[in-house]
Amino acid sequence: MSMTFTSDVCFGNDNGLLILLKGYSALIPPLHLKFPVHTFLLHQVLFDQHLEQYPPSERYQQSFWKWAIGHLERMDKDSDEEDGEIDTRIYERYLSLISRSIDPSGPPPDSYMTYYWKPSSSLGSTNRNSYETITLLESRTTIESGTTGLRTWYASFVLASYLIANAETICDQTVLELGCGSGFLGVIVATIQQTFNKRRQSHHQPLPAVLLTDVNAGVLSRCRDNIRLRCNQSSNHPNITFSTLDWFDALSLPLGENAATTFLSKAGAGIVIGADIVFDPILVPPLVATLRLALSFESTRMVVMALTVRNEQTLAYFVSEAVKELRVEEVPHAFTSATYFDLDTAGVDAGLDVKIFKCTLRNSAS
Repeated sequence: MSMTFTSDVCFGNDNGLLILLKGYSALIPPLHLKFPVHTFLLHQVLFDQHLEQYPPSERYQQSFWKWAIGHLERMDKDSDEEDGEIDTRIYERYLSLISRSIDPSGPPPDSYMTYYWKPSSSLGSTNRNSYETITLLESRTTIESGTTGLRTWYASFVLASYLIANAETICDQTVLELGCGSGFLGVIVATIQQTFNKRRQSHHQPLPAVLLTDVNAGVLSRCRDNIRLRCNQSSNHPNITFSTLDWFDALSLPLGENAATTFLSKAGAGIVIGADIVFDPILVPPLVATLRLALSFESTRMVVMALTVRNEQTLAYFVSEAVKELRVEEVPHAFTSATYFDLDTAGVDAGLDVKIFKCTLRNSAS
């Protein structure tokens, strides 16, 4: 979904208004937000059509509007400027929230999350006030239903920023994602492919495929639902598939007959991507086997991964295993939250280092 903001929202003295909107949409804790004037809060947050259809959780809204009203009341008391009395509709929204049974002590409920990002010049962005959005229904807990795949982790934002900056590497390639999670990178890839397709005026040519895989059926179902949300450009991409892929199958013999070989041979992927997929030493051998198998097919040029350094020994183990059969190159990057996305800097993994690796076959020229 594309959104365009007027210049007084995006630039000049009121840049904080856009920051607030992006923070509200991505459920950044109110204490970490800076406060703007309340006319923007009313028209661009409270009554925004997108946020009405895909709202943050009611628990977060209650916290946000309590914080907002407190600031507005102090502004009204301390200053004679601007808006005067607080619009009653803001109070009405807050009162409607606190009248409901919202348990603040239990685990946070699933919520829609909307992330804003600015396309790079390589994607033909000429309007500096134009933003794309990605909206996902996500878990707000670290683990839900036995999986970590129902929320977007920091490494996905790092890899997304890399792909946006290097969009030409995926614009005309079939892209296979290992561990697709809630669908964040799938939306990014689909948007990039569609944008390039429009620029080249090649609508008569089919879009390359986006192949989203995971081992968890619940994760795949959530991913599918998010990809198909009408507000996401991915909902218009005609060539996205969702498949179960178990990396352990790549260890099964005979190699030519296992399920991973069958799937990857039919996939025809040009690029394989993955974010935050090295977190357990048990998964390293099957992951490396899957990467080796994928790269053994002529169509697959490279693997690009963003890996969070949760445990240095685990990451070192992965690299040591991978280099036995693959060329592994660490790709420098300078990701910050200001690059493309506004993130919760107090998130559970926001302070961890993320490394980007490119893997190819040893005899490959890529």
